Amino acid sequence: MPSSALVIDDDSDVQLLGKMLLCKHGYNVVTAGSLGELARQPALLEAELIVLDFGLGEFTGLDILDYLYDLRLNAAILLLSSCSEETADHAIATGKARSLRMLGFLPKSQLLTHLTPFLEQLKATPKAPTCDELATAISAKQLCLAFQPKKDLQNGQVTGVEALVRWEDPKRGMLYPDTFIPLAEKSGLMGPLTWCILELAFEQQEKWQALGWNLQVAINVPAAFLQSEHMLEKFDKLTQHRKSALPYLTLELTESVGVECLGYARHILEALRQRGCKLALDDFGTGYSSLIQLHRLPFNELKIDRSFVSHIDQDSRALAITLSVVDLGKQLGMTVVAEGIENAAQQTLLVEAGCPAGQGYYISRPLTAQAFNRWMKEALEQPTLRKEPEERVH
Repeated sequence: MPSSALVIDDDSDVQLLGKMLLCKHGYNVVTAGSLGELARQPALLEAELIVLDFGLGEFTGLDILDYLYDLRLNAAILLLSSCSEETADHAIATGKARSLRMLGFLPKSQLLTHLTPFLEQLKATPKAPTCDELATAISAKQLCLAFQPKKDLQNGQVTGVEALVRWEDPKRGMLYPDTFIPLAEKSGLMGPLTWCILELAFEQQEKWQALGWNLQVAINVPAAFLQSEHMLEKFDKLTQHRKSALPYLTLELTESVGVECLGYARHILEALRQRGCKLALDDFGTGYSSLIQLHRLPFNELKIDRSFVSHIDQDSRALAITLSVVDLGKQLGMTVVAEGIENAAQQTLLVEAGCPAGQGYYISRPLTAQAFNRWMKEALEQPTLRKEPEERVH
């Protein structure tokens, strides 16, 4: 079956040349000239290779990268542009930071002569995993977890971790969620995948408790998991000998969990909360119905999305939104966690606002269990901030 490619450029001559060259290499090629065209025809993005111009009228390649990231696409992206190498390097670094598959930068003047090496590089890359391979990986326990620490921002203490799934594929090496989560969503494997993650999280939690560390472990839970048949019965079976661990388990849910049937979602979530689990509303502020979910569903925790937090030191609107969410959490008696803290300035602003907790690369990148244990031991040796509530700046 031929590979598929999409050329995104507002220059029709470049579209035609790119299409001709890619067709010669065996690609089925479609073209688009704007972000609006992509929004109106999302099927265009079902491609294995995207050749992307940096300048598209009122939009830039960064706007397209934002759109591709929001869609969690796994296509390889070749930046084709007349922009400077510095601009291209920034765009590529931005894409890589969001786990997009950035193939490289090709100046438009070199399209005719230098496209082939990039295509050869792409063909040498192992093919994307299939549904059958993912199903096998789940049953064969090829999955493992990485752990991103969470800290109490007011005293510096480590309070828990977010567990992030990885796939140790025998052929491709370590695969990250953006590679296989969309596949799991399309193939109906999110339920089995989540059960596997949950079991791995409990196993690691038991090892930490043996070290005297009662860490809150958070895992992401999709709607498909909560809607699966006999979900509560399966949960009770998995946790029948782990009752003491349930108060240290946080289930993180995005707003989509209750959109289709809010009443059913509330029933399931109330049952999980009664069993001792904590519930967090993840990516707060990124969807249309977050406030409805916050009002109707029994959440303990509110997570401010990284798209706001990572800009609060430079963008006054992002700061205002973040501070408003922190205050909203206080009014509702909920723990607020700021995701995506990338530097000291952002952390300072959150501390001064009285934000209870945070996570992000400034605190720590996700770590293997072994690396986390070393990090945790070092963190326990560090002095914590003994700041009383009345000393906080609001």
